[in-house]
Amino acid sequence: MKKTAIATCVAAALAISSPAFADVAEELAAMKARIAQLESQLATQQATIAKQGTTSNTSGGFADNVSVSGALEVLATHSEEDGGNSTNDVLLDTFELGIEAKVNENVTLSSLIEYDSDAEKLDVTEAYAVIGAPDSNLSLTVGKAPVPFAVIKSNSWTDPLTDDAFDIKEGMAMVSWGNDSLTLDAYTFNGAEDGDTLDTIGLGADFAVTEGLSFGAGYLSDVADLNGLPAGDAWRVNGLYEVGALALSAEYIDIDADNTSIDPTFLHLNAGYATNVFGADGQIFAGYSETDDGQNVVDLAEERIVLGVERSFGENASVVAEYVREESYSNEETDTLNLVLVTEF
Repeated sequence: MKKTAIATCVAAALAISSPAFADVAEELAAMKARIAQLESQLATQQATIAKQGTTSNTSGGFADNVSVSGALEVLATHSEEDGGNSTNDVLLDTFELGIEAKVNENVTLSSLIEYDSDAEKLDVTEAYAVIGAPDSNLSLTVGKAPVPFAVIKSNSWTDPLTDDAFDIKEGMAMVSWGNDSLTLDAYTFNGAEDGDTLDTIGLGADFAVTEGLSFGAGYLSDVADLNGLPAGDAWRVNGLYEVGALALSAEYIDIDADNTSIDPTFLHLNAGYATNVFGADGQIFAGYSETDDGQNVVDLAEERIVLGVERSFGENASVVAEYVREESYSNEETDTLNLVLVTEF
């Protein structure tokens, strides 16, 4: 009798509370659905964060992708000309600010801002992009860039005569291919005859024979009016040899001028020897440049000899002392002493 009463009470209670149980079940189901929705949103957010983290590690931020470099050179100089004329000066000779930005793994931008001491203003002398896949030997350079024709640089602070004539920066498009031993360039740029037309073609090659020994060659279809040069095509051959502390280089350029029998030629020989100079790293250098049939080229000397020494002055700084003798086509000689503070950052 007692069991029957208890069962009856339980059944009655269940019957009375069944609507309440139904509500609880519905709430539980809703909570489960909400939890599932939140878990899905969380998983999506975590995937997005992980992707952003991977991209950040790959491309980096501003500090990783943009680099700024520069140079400042202060010159103290004394020159004496035939006849006793002399000049002295202390001046800011060079100020350069370079900016390189890695846009992505395929595109890098480069620019150079230089101080023009004659005009006393800053000029953007270079601004170009280099495009190429990381795993490819092929690249494309487009923009205002240095034309890679006179390629041998001097160990001395004073530039060789080849640089005076062929320091060219123009709007250019260049395709380059290279591996460990061979580099090939083909390019076109705005010649001086018509500044808004790609009318000049250039070719270049450099071959590393062995470690420390390389040879190169180059061609320009026309050098008309570039730095006062006559119309005509130009050829270049060059060589570089480095062994231990000694570096030797040579470059020869021949212009086959149009409508004249005067064909200017350029020769540059350079030597540098790295050694200890008064207790610090440094080098001793010598350079010889000469031109032939260059008397009609504006401001071009016939011969230039440079002898000097460079000594480091702490990190990213050095002091250069050099003697320069230059002879013009009118057989006038000029002797110059240069003392230069060279800094880089």
